[in-house]
Amino acid sequence: MTNSGFSIRRAYLIARRDFLGYVRTWGFWLTTFGPLIMIGLLMLAPIVMSKSEPTRYATILDETGIHGVAIRNLAQAENDRVLEMAVREVSKLTVRTEDRAEFNKIIDEQGAEAAIDFIKKENPRFARYMNFPESKLRFTDPPADNIEDIKPYVLGEKFITNGTNSVKLHGALHLYEKDGEIEADFWTTSVVSNSLVNLTNRYFSRLASEEYLQSAGLSRSALRVAETKAPNVISYNPAKLKTATGGQALTFEDSFPYLVAAILSMLLWLTIFTGAYMLLVSMVEEKINKVLEMLLASTRFSEIFVGKLVGVAALTLTSLSPWILLAILGLFGASQFGDSAMVDGLAIALDQRMIMFLVVFLVLGFLFYGTIFIALGSLAESMQDASTLMTPMMLLMTACILVVPLGMTTPDSPILHAAQWFPFSAPFAAIIRLPADPPLWQTLGSALSLILSSFAVLWFAGRIFQHGVLTGGGAASVKAWFIRTILRRKPSK
Repeated sequence: MTNSGFSIRRAYLIARRDFLGYVRTWGFWLTTFGPLIMIGLLMLAPIVMSKSEPTRYATILDETGIHGVAIRNLAQAENDRVLEMAVREVSKLTVRTEDRAEFNKIIDEQGAEAAIDFIKKENPRFARYMNFPESKLRFTDPPADNIEDIKPYVLGEKFITNGTNSVKLHGALHLYEKDGEIEADFWTTSVVSNSLVNLTNRYFSRLASEEYLQSAGLSRSALRVAETKAPNVISYNPAKLKTATGGQALTFEDSFPYLVAAILSMLLWLTIFTGAYMLLVSMVEEKINKVLEMLLASTRFSEIFVGKLVGVAALTLTSLSPWILLAILGLFGASQFGDSAMVDGLAIALDQRMIMFLVVFLVLGFLFYGTIFIALGSLAESMQDASTLMTPMMLLMTACILVVPLGMTTPDSPILHAAQWFPFSAPFAAIIRLPADPPLWQTLGSALSLILSSFAVLWFAGRIFQHGVLTGGGAASVKAWFIRTILRRKPSK
């Protein structure tokens, strides 16, 4: 059966076949949502661990009459500080930008508990899911006046009363003087590290540093005040408009676009790598199962080629759809709850130029790498061959993505300029350079070089694809084809 002309319908059927072949499997969806599930479990792990951690009761037998109360006050101060930090983090997702000033005033003047009440009032739906950290260490009065009589409570032979319940004493901290020096012993049956021991060590360490400062007529508070008076270097950009927010000083708003560009470059790399790997595996499996030979009975090489590119492209977008949804939700959350610097930074980073070139380089990068992986897949005779062929491409793609941290630190690096014209690294280098506002001709030239390279790879990969499918592939057959077709010589036996 002969096929005259390229058929869009046959290419579409091949693309649909490849797409549905993966989408209908459980493995695809597990792979797609697996990372999100793991992230969710990691986020829930601290909450689950804190909920599962039992409450421990400890007592302090302070024969000095000084340090016991101070240690308990330090524990309360640290718990309050941790709670305040948690409330401030929660507020980033629950308090709108226009209410942020009122929230900050409440938490600074009235404390974390009042701030929690404010969040519950402003966002009652989220309030039911709020879970703030709390210390599992509870202090109780000493059940006896000497450590020997307290030890049976630590051993579980006797119990202390907690309201209506009787509980075991987890540990007893004994503070006393010996030869004019303060001694601290902790009695417990637990062999693991104890939070009360760490708290006591921090207390005495701070006390020693304060005593040392006081010996010279200094204090810790005065030291902190002196540190705040130290000059800080402020960076300015003479090219920045003086009418812009913050004048010509460099702010977080100025550096934020580079962070966004780095994230987009990594997303671009992940998209290309995921799709290209699927193409390679699909080609190898269908070649081993003789599916390609059957397809060639009714379709053209070009239709199989295009169909697979389109099908796997749709499959890649489907696998990345949860991340795209999270990105959209993150952008919405940043616009609603983020500070003005973040909102302005996002507006600058995600301008029309960035979005347009991101799409351009995504398509060109996928086309460039996809054709290479299709050609490699047609040459492989087994999954072992595919792994061997995949290794150098992985190393090359990994080397190319190294331009991303380089673009964040030194966007004017000559290496980055050269990488923008190298087709393997051009998609990532061009995106990471956009916040530095390079000349338009350089970005367009990078896109043009990638287009020309893609056409060259398409032509060359098409020849390799035909040869690999018809001959069975293998390095020896490629060498023979290269000598016969390119060098126009007869291969030696």
